Amino acid sequence: MDWFSWLSKSSLDPSLIYEYGLAFARNELQKEDLTYFNHEFLQSMGISVAKHRLEILKLARKEVRGGPNTLCRLILAINNTKKKIGKRINKWVFHEVGSTKALPEPPPHPLVTKSIGKEH
Repeated sequence: MDWFSWLSKSSLDPSLIYEYGLAFARNELQKEDLTYFNHEFLQSMGISVAKHRLEILKLARKEVRGGPNTLCRLILAINNTKKKIGKRINKWVFHEVGSTKALPEPPPHPLVTKSIGKEH
């Protein structure tokens, strides 16, 4: 990845872009590594100024949002929505079933009562 071009999208000073770009290149970081960027990680690489780390993290978040993780988040959102809708439907259906009264027993059939009476 061309870290210099990527960092130039931030509001960092050009001298910092060069310094941080070299640090990323020396550490053999790739675009896929952006998802792991956090304050501690950047600080461990020598980026000691918090505002600089924030600028890099903002840029990383923008890059990650536009990447393959967007599809993963969409699928996760769809699955969560399906679960929530399913739970609502189950509550509605089983609430309706539970609130109905049981039907009374049907009266015995006349032929069954006559045959029972003949046996006694």
